[in-house]
Amino acid sequence: MPVGLDGRRERVRADTGAPAFLPYADGIRIAAILAVVGVHSSGMAVVRYATLPPAQWWIANVIDSGCRWAVPVFVMLSGALLLDPARQERWAEFYGKRVRRLGVPLVVWTAFYLVWTSAFLGEHVTIGWAAEKLYQGLTYNHLYFLFLILGLYGVTPVLRACLGRLSRSARWSIAVLALGLAACGVPQADIPSNAFTLFLPYVGYYVIGRVLADRPISRHGIAVALAAFAGATALIAMGTASRFARWGVDDWRALALYDYLSPAVMIQSMAAFVVLRGLFSHGGAGRISMLTRQLGLAAFGIYLVHRVPLDVLHRHLGPMLATGALPVITVEVAVTYAVSAAAVLAMLRLPYVRHTVR
Repeated sequence: MPVGLDGRRERVRADTGAPAFLPYADGIRIAAILAVVGVHSSGMAVVRYATLPPAQWWIANVIDSGCRWAVPVFVMLSGALLLDPARQERWAEFYGKRVRRLGVPLVVWTAFYLVWTSAFLGEHVTIGWAAEKLYQGLTYNHLYFLFLILGLYGVTPVLRACLGRLSRSARWSIAVLALGLAACGVPQADIPSNAFTLFLPYVGYYVIGRVLADRPISRHGIAVALAAFAGATALIAMGTASRFARWGVDDWRALALYDYLSPAVMIQSMAAFVVLRGLFSHGGAGRISMLTRQLGLAAFGIYLVHRVPLDVLHRHLGPMLATGALPVITVEVAVTYAVSAAAVLAMLRLPYVRHTVR
């Protein structure tokens, strides 16, 4: 499964070369999952630009803008863990372990959401339609992450070996170059997007996660990151409002600043990673609560199942957005997370079933 979403014990290189516990990973997973639900809940309001009162639309826009970092941070956390040159795994062992852990959830949840798309959303699902969605890696609007992370797994051993031979400044240069090319649309323009290539624009996030994990935490760095996060979020929110007013909801350019590969979201995501790392760096595993560990373990499953309670809730609460976007989105996020977490924690206790959510 995606290591950034995996709640198992992680180890990273200490100064001595010996493995050390990474204390902030579970906290980052919990925060990022909440942000994912926030993106999906508020996004269903943002696309109603033409029908919602301006004040209610702005509330949804600000929430959505403030949560765009969620998926990039998951990718960065995976990079922080898997690209550590101190990890000693044979390639066959690495690939075998990841395919076994991700293969079952990929098959089960792809099939489940194809049925959900037909039964709940009323989409006419045919074999041809399903095959096309599978090829695109877009079987449901959040499952693309599984295809994305599989691609990153594919290049991990090579990337890890290369980064291990480079200086810290060289790693920075590679990460910045990869992110810059993605922000300019270079991989996307030259290589068709499908389930096998979705990962390419995200290599920069993957590498920068490893680079940022090596940096010491300081109050000054966290303060700078907070300022960068606030500035990037404001730019995304105000720029998106301006674009909607100019081009309308049906023009792809209106949502361009929300894109995970836009420069503003890149800055926001790196800043969020730094802030969350500082917030959740408790100094050791002994100070991490059992609840945090359990919810960290459940993060991958919550990501997979959360669309079900959210879709059901939104069908009933969506009409209330016109008079109360903030309470509707708040309730949707809180209830969706609570229901998903409870369901996944129960599923993790069941033989065979647990392999679909871990």
